[in-house]
Amino acid sequence: MAVASATSLSAYAAYDVGHGFQQRAVDIGDGASTDGAFNVLAIGADNDPAQGQAYGDRGVTLNDSNVLFHVSADHTQAVAVSFPRDLIVDQPACGSAPAVTDTPLNQAYGRGGMDCVVSTIEHLSGMDVPYAAQVSFAGVIRMSDAVGGVPVCVTDAVDDPYTGLKLSAGEHTVSGATALAFLRDRHGVGDGSDLSRISSLQQFLSSLLRKVKSEGTLSDPTKLYGLARSASRNITLSTSLASPATMVDMAGALDGIGLDRVTFVQYPGSVTDPAFPGKVVPDRATAGKLMRAVRSDRPFRLDAGATGRGATDATSDSPGEGTTSATGADEPAGASRPDTDPPASSDPTSSATAQEMSGVTGQTAKQKTCAVAAG
Repeated sequence: MAVASATSLSAYAAYDVGHGFQQRAVDIGDGASTDGAFNVLAIGADNDPAQGQAYGDRGVTLNDSNVLFHVSADHTQAVAVSFPRDLIVDQPACGSAPAVTDTPLNQAYGRGGMDCVVSTIEHLSGMDVPYAAQVSFAGVIRMSDAVGGVPVCVTDAVDDPYTGLKLSAGEHTVSGATALAFLRDRHGVGDGSDLSRISSLQQFLSSLLRKVKSEGTLSDPTKLYGLARSASRNITLSTSLASPATMVDMAGALDGIGLDRVTFVQYPGSVTDPAFPGKVVPDRATAGKLMRAVRSDRPFRLDAGATGRGATDATSDSPGEGTTSATGADEPAGASRPDTDPPASSDPTSSATAQEMSGVTGQTAKQKTCAVAAG
């Protein structure tokens, strides 16, 4: 009787969550098997259509946060690439909107919604993206509440009137509106740029992953359904992702990957091009090297201290010590290959054979970092 009741409850929870997501799901094409490599794009929307004017009205929805999450073919490593919102890129045609050149990335959503953001990231990364999720400000609040808060750290006191973030120096567990303010804050951390804010996002996501893995959330369907249900009204999924079974499969894959083999990186770019003041121009050579490694599941390691503009290492280990692991020379399923990728190492877990990725900033999920308060 108890087993039957538990099964019925799980089935109802799955239906309830799936129905909630499917009502607002966006069709970006068919999904891919999660048995091999898979890619998911997480979009943080500013001025979400359902947001109202609580955080100001920019007149158009912007895809201000764009994180491409890639899980390797053998599910032994994952890489999350953050693309700066002000990255100057060429964007393909989206519906009735013609293709454009030299346009900030965060204008993609306004040109054609989620599908246009996905197409732009595919064009930029050379990878197929069959799954996507759009998170509103309210979604961040609900998710951070649902997990009981996320531990973060700042080097010195932060008091930012723009976002309302007030934190004393040291560690804090943030949730609700404070968690959102931490992720939105740019004036109070680093050099006040969006690139510094990406470092805060990577700290937050790394800490969140450490927490849910330590609490067994990713391997517990009941906990997963609870998290999904709490945010189902504030997260928009692609139709390919709006399936409880698919979400559980992805969570299971992530649960089996060690924290030192989940790497968060920032897509390389420069802010010094006089032709695009205040914007980020891609460093094509470094970005090409990075994306080839991601596409081919080739292990790489970051330089020591390469935690980005807005973060500093707070672990006893040396920054950049973690390496990503690879699967072998086979191309991941669902990934395109616009140019020749180097073969993966025969010993993908060896840091001695991992490719040096100089010029790329980020951290592993195992690393603890602190946001550097603006001086």
